[in-house]
Amino acid sequence: MEKKEEVYLGKHYRMKQAFGQEELHQREAVCTREEPPGCQAACPLHLDMRAVCGHEARGDFKKAAAVIRQTTPFLYLLARTCSAPCQKACTLSRLGEGVRVRDLELACALYGGPAGGSRFLIPRKNKKVLVAGDGIFALACCRELGKKGYEVHWHTACASFQAPLLELGLSPEEAAADLSEFSTLRITREAAEKFFGETLEDWSRRADAFCVSPELVFGRLPENGFTGPAGKETVWILAAARYAAMQADRYLQGASPEGLEEPKVYESRLHVTLDGITGSRAVTGQGALTREMAAEEAARCIQCQCLECVKGCVYLQEFKRNPRGAIREIYNNLSIVMGNHMANGLINACDECGQCKAACPEGFDYPDVCRIARRTMVETGKMPPSAHEFALLDQEFSNGEAFLARPQPGYETCRYLFFPGCQAAAVSPRTVEITYRRLREELEGGTGLLLGCCGAISRWAAREELLQEALEKIRAAWESMGRPEILCACPTCLKNLRELTSLPARGVWEVLLELGTEPVTDQRVSIHDACGAREDGEIRAQIRRFAEALGCRVEEMPFAGELSPCCGYGGLVRYANPRMAEKKAVFASGRSEHRILTYCMACRDQFQRAGKDSIHILELACQVEPGPVPDLSLRRANRLKLKEKLQRELWKEEGRMEEMLPVIYMEGAREEMDQRMILESDVNAVLKAYESSGEAVEDPEKGWLAASLRLGNVTFWVKFTDTEGCYRVYGAYSHRMTVE
Repeated sequence: MEKKEEVYLGKHYRMKQAFGQEELHQREAVCTREEPPGCQAACPLHLDMRAVCGHEARGDFKKAAAVIRQTTPFLYLLARTCSAPCQKACTLSRLGEGVRVRDLELACALYGGPAGGSRFLIPRKNKKVLVAGDGIFALACCRELGKKGYEVHWHTACASFQAPLLELGLSPEEAAADLSEFSTLRITREAAEKFFGETLEDWSRRADAFCVSPELVFGRLPENGFTGPAGKETVWILAAARYAAMQADRYLQGASPEGLEEPKVYESRLHVTLDGITGSRAVTGQGALTREMAAEEAARCIQCQCLECVKGCVYLQEFKRNPRGAIREIYNNLSIVMGNHMANGLINACDECGQCKAACPEGFDYPDVCRIARRTMVETGKMPPSAHEFALLDQEFSNGEAFLARPQPGYETCRYLFFPGCQAAAVSPRTVEITYRRLREELEGGTGLLLGCCGAISRWAAREELLQEALEKIRAAWESMGRPEILCACPTCLKNLRELTSLPARGVWEVLLELGTEPVTDQRVSIHDACGAREDGEIRAQIRRFAEALGCRVEEMPFAGELSPCCGYGGLVRYANPRMAEKKAVFASGRSEHRILTYCMACRDQFQRAGKDSIHILELACQVEPGPVPDLSLRRANRLKLKEKLQRELWKEEGRMEEMLPVIYMEGAREEMDQRMILESDVNAVLKAYESSGEAVEDPEKGWLAASLRLGNVTFWVKFTDTEGCYRVYGAYSHRMTVE
């Protein structure tokens, strides 16, 4: 990646190219979302019959006809003579009858009205083109070149423009309809006798360029002469005429013919599933379909598209993006030096869970693009601090005040090291305590304890130096305890240790299963598979065996295993985009009517917040019933209290908790603080600053005081009253301005 510095208006901007155009195109090409459906790929003209069916199904035959006329005006000709290769390639044909495309083309001709347009809307080009031939190829070439604004002279033995169409079985009325737009074009028909005896070289001199039917070509064409491949079927002949006309047009404009391909058909890369779709019978009738019948037949079209990555992803659904378009938007966002970075929200709302990659038939790795984008934004100073700062401070707290690393009492080194993870200690400290007690009692060789964060937060935030600090802290504790095997209670912690270190680690559930588990319940549950286990089928199998050993009757949910959606915590979405996180939690928890069993404490917490009955598998094993959802302040307090309790009871050490002022939080204040990510410790710091300075602003109407304090990048304000030796807090808010 190339780094550079730009200077605008005297300011220096750090620049870094995430990846180049070539890599962008390679990544885009993996996604098949914008590939044509099978019917379009099988058509030599590549008519967009999906769009035609969509318009006809709504009864708008004028728009349907306009779609075909963008490519060719010969609606009746197609309906009467085309072999309809698109119908054979229709996805519905897998279940029986494909959509009757020729009937729908005829409906466009019958009910779509005449071709619109005006000769005054076609830009006139001062170039003359000669077309030679008597059949549909020559007639189509005349139309294509006339539509581009050229003066066209048709060298033909045909007595009229209609003659080639009449020879193919069209009625005079149908031929006239297919030629209705010819009146707006500068096309002159000239008798073939006028050119009798002339050679290709003579034609070359008569016009700036010329197109000739394939059957009239003998020898090599002059530089300004063009033709197309010979074809027998009408649709191939029309495609060849378009190809010849495009060659001539490029030549006349001085453009390179590079990239212009002869007509061809191919197999569509678009992945289309028929889940939930049953076969249907084609609508038929005597003769042409009525408007109503045509609309009914068009409605059979399933509008082929690949939605595999969207089906289970709230993020892609909410942003209404396909990954191919989204990475282009992200690429452009990273290229901005000055101005608004409109895709920041798109980048930071992705949980990087990998569900879309697992669902994609081609393995399109969209989360990798978001990871690269975040890393680039951090390195160039373009990542807004507000996106991840609170979460990063929470990691700092976990690996600072709340950090604890001790061998089992009575041991200097241990065979095992229990690492529950920061979320388990924050959400259910009682579960951590009971699990650790069992490990101490039943495992031989001693089991140490490590309370802290694995660095997942900084990894999601693309803060490499903070990630390495967290991993080094774990490595140092592991070394000090004699390099024990680490027993993780969190699949994300386990994944990070396995991917980013060489430390030996496995899931604690596997160990508990080996130690033996008695049934503790007889309830039906659905297991939510954590993102950290997406690529680890063994972990998912272990969890199910553990759940069954505990007495659970497991019922699988939609989008389970590799396709499990994120709960909304991953990727720090809960901090960067709380509303998106809530929607993800509601979707993920709404897949089952039963109680949801998780093996990630963040998932359990998110589901509880969404109002769903859920329990962590270790809570179930320890018979700890989940309590109320802890707010942000209580989550920190839980970690500190757990550390202080274990220090005191196991290692006979005295912990030191932060001194808190006497505060009563009035109704709604805690909820408001939790939504705004304001901790009780922040309020405590503001009130202590007020006690030292005595500075506050009085609100005479409300009767309270408002004091502020800047902590790091944030200024906190607290609304309170100071009465009877106790503070009553009515609310708090924060901003990133400096108040002077």
